Amino acid sequence: MKRGAQFTGPPQKPPRLGAQPIQPAPTADLDRTDDPVYGNVTDLVRAVLQLKNEISLVPPEGYILVVKNIGLSLRKLIGSVDDVLPDLPSSSRTEIEGTQKLLNKDLANLIGKMRLAQQNSGTSLSSEFRRQMLTASHALAVDAKNLLDAVDQAKLQANLAKPRPE
Repeated sequence: MKRGAQFTGPPQKPPRLGAQPIQPAPTADLDRTDDPVYGNVTDLVRAVLQLKNEISLVPPEGYILVVKNIGLSLRKLIGSVDDVLPDLPSSSRTEIEGTQKLLNKDLANLIGKMRLAQQNSGTSLSSEFRRQMLTASHALAVDAKNLLDAVDQAKLQANLAKPRPE
């Protein structure tokens, strides 16, 4: 320490950039009447919230049911996107199909984390594996929202979207 410098305590740690919460951009301001993609994304997010709310309440064997609900919601979402895909510009299909593949990988990751959580229940690592399940489910919800955004942009490009009524 330099002569005459005062000790003011340990140095401050710089903020951790990786710890920032993910804030997805707002969805397009469109008329969502009879929009199955939007409805299915909403259902998927609800299933993820159900996992978040129930993970500490259900026994490890109960994780399967909650994750299964997420998988079924994802299947409905992908089916609804497949239904509108032929009407969308071909230039947007690559992004949409890539996001669908990413969502399937997200689900596989969630299932893997669920299995680890089940195998390690009752150990000191139990809460860490439950946290990893929550992180995986959150990533899936964010990617579902990204899929909605990609579909919205393609609909706008094809003049298939209507602005939200005032």
